[in-house]
Amino acid sequence: MPDWLFVLVNMVVAAFVGGVTNHLAIKMLFHPREKIVLFGRRLPFTPGLIPKRKQEIAVSLGNVVSDYLVTSEGIQELIRKPAFRNKIEDTAVQKLKEWSESEQTVGQLAHSLWGPEQWDRLKQLAQESARRLTAGGVHAIWREYELENKPLKVLVPGWSESTIDKWSGAAADTVLKELSDTLLSAEGQRLLRNMAVTMVDRAGGFLGAMAAIFVDEDKLVTKLTPMLVGQLSSEKVRETVKGIVAGKLEEYGEMPIGSLLEAMSGESGPELLIGKLEEAIPWMDWIERLEALQLKEILGPRMPWLMSVLPGFLEKGLAMLERGVPVAMKAVNLPQLVREQVEKFPVERLEEVILSVSGREFRAITWLGVGLGAVIGLFQSFMTLMWR
Repeated sequence: MPDWLFVLVNMVVAAFVGGVTNHLAIKMLFHPREKIVLFGRRLPFTPGLIPKRKQEIAVSLGNVVSDYLVTSEGIQELIRKPAFRNKIEDTAVQKLKEWSESEQTVGQLAHSLWGPEQWDRLKQLAQESARRLTAGGVHAIWREYELENKPLKVLVPGWSESTIDKWSGAAADTVLKELSDTLLSAEGQRLLRNMAVTMVDRAGGFLGAMAAIFVDEDKLVTKLTPMLVGQLSSEKVRETVKGIVAGKLEEYGEMPIGSLLEAMSGESGPELLIGKLEEAIPWMDWIERLEALQLKEILGPRMPWLMSVLPGFLEKGLAMLERGVPVAMKAVNLPQLVREQVEKFPVERLEEVILSVSGREFRAITWLGVGLGAVIGLFQSFMTLMWR
């Protein structure tokens, strides 16, 4: 064999071996995907390096990401950068201007952000939260001011003997006037007539029989009405009713608020107040009215004020965000999150990603093996020829 052919053959063979070796080494990073068992024993280098070490790689990546790449200090530093803050402010201003000219309603915006079902759940959650806050406020005020054991007279402004006298007099006048008007009305006349008939029917014996024959209920009612109205207008009856009302007011004034409300309604004070507030405040109606408003109706007239307070609001919001980053990072548990995501990531997809990024370098490594093999073959050929 001529020397030049001997050298060429050696170079080709060595180059082929070097290229195939490097190519196989790269492939063995990802292949085979699963271990291969032959005659009850696992073949060496199966599965490939990355499939075999996938969990360890996931743990390492999680630690690297949390310790060096995505850290609380890094995110806080990003939030503190003026460029980041300016971008946030510019985005907020642009969005406010867009909304201030939009005919879109609040409900339509909410549906586009969360979807109808999620928005309905958020409305229910908002209503429940408002009710809980109201109930919590009532309980807090009830405990703060010790309303359970405070007498009524302490809480009513201007409570005194003269005030009780004035209130009881007004109440007596109102009650007696209502009674007089009722007696003079058709309903009152009917009531008196029924009372007269009942009295006659209940009278027994001779007197009852005589009354049934000679007594005219209409005439009796006609005579009784002026007499009863006159009695109701008398000062003696007024003072009697006034005294009864004043006595009740004094009794109620000494009673604790909690006991008084429970005696009147059968419920504890806080429960009664919470129930009344829930009846008086239609939270869902308010939310639905807000839904029907257009964004420009809400934001348009308030744009100058919004623009003036926006920088301060964003500054406080970013400061709160910066302070909350460590807590959020701890709650997210970034190493665990990265590890779970890497474990879920298919090896086939990982291979595609790495080859798409580093395919040129891998091909260069393969051709480097070819070149090195050729050089080694050339050197080996020279050594062999010299040995001859």
